[in-house]
Parts: sequence; C-alpha cells; structure tokens
Amino acid sequence: MSRITAIIFVGVACGLLSKKLNLPGGTIVGSMLGAAFIGLLAPGVATIPPSMATAIELIIGISLGLSFDRGFLPLVSRLLPAAILSTVGLLLTSVLMALVAKRLGIVDFVTALFGFAPGGMAGMGLLAQAEGSQTSIVIFFHSVRLFVLFVFVPIMARYFL
Repeated sequence: MSRITAIIFVGVACGLLSKKLNLPGGTIVGSMLGAAFIGLLAPGVATIPPSMATAIELIIGISLGLSFDRGFLPLVSRLLPAAILSTVGLLLTSVLMALVAKRLGIVDFVTALFGFAPGGMAGMGLLAQAEGSQTSIVIFFHSVRLFVLFVFVPIMARYFL
C-alpha cells in the first residue's frame, strides 16, 4: 500500500470513528489526527495529487456556500462592522505575535505572520509558499490552532447552549 493510500485510509477511518463517537470536531479532528499519525510514522513524503486537492477544496467551498440563503442578506449590514472589527483585531494580534516570535528567535517574522494570521490553513499555507516562507511551520501553527478550536469550541458551544 502506498504511503498516501495508507494516510487516506487511516484518516477516513479515524474521521468516521470520531464522528460515530460524537467527539468534538468529530470527522475533521479524527481524520486530521489519523492522517498526521501515519504521516509522522511512515517514511517518505506524501502529498495529495493537485487534482484531488482541487476537488476537495471545491467540495468544501460548495458546502460552505450552501449555508447562505436569502434570509442572510438582511443581516449583512448588521454583521459587517463586527466582521471587519474582528478581522482588524485578529490581524493586529497576529502582527504582535509575529514580532514576539521573531524577537524570541522562534521563527522569522514573515513565517510567523502567515502562521498567526487569521485565515484557513490551506489559504495561508499557499500564500506562505508563494511568498517563500517556511510552509511547514505555517501549517503547523494553523494545525494546532484548528485542532484546539475544533475540540474546544464545540464543547464551549454545548456548555453555553
């Protein structure tokens, strides 16, 4: 079995198991942990073929796009200021964190900025790669952030509901 096949198989199995067990973040966290586990243990480097990555991104984009309907339009004017304010706040925090990381000698400023920036892992990873930054470090920062968020936000949401 090729490395990528093993990673996909274990990722799917762990994702489905996590969903069945109703774990926080379920499918996403389980598949990420399963794939990471095999990826770290199996020798060599594996990447998803670009056509498959594109198909996955399209499916995610479409599924997220389906969450919008006409009932959302009246909310845009009320939500937009908060969305802009939160983005500016997160961006300023990202710059400060990147400066601290650089000052402490953890990582260079540009890599840290892409790693701490608000945004999706795939998008920030692609931008970091295009800018010549250390993509693996950027992906690591986003993976940790997403893992923590995918585990704790559902727990917090259930608590406050």
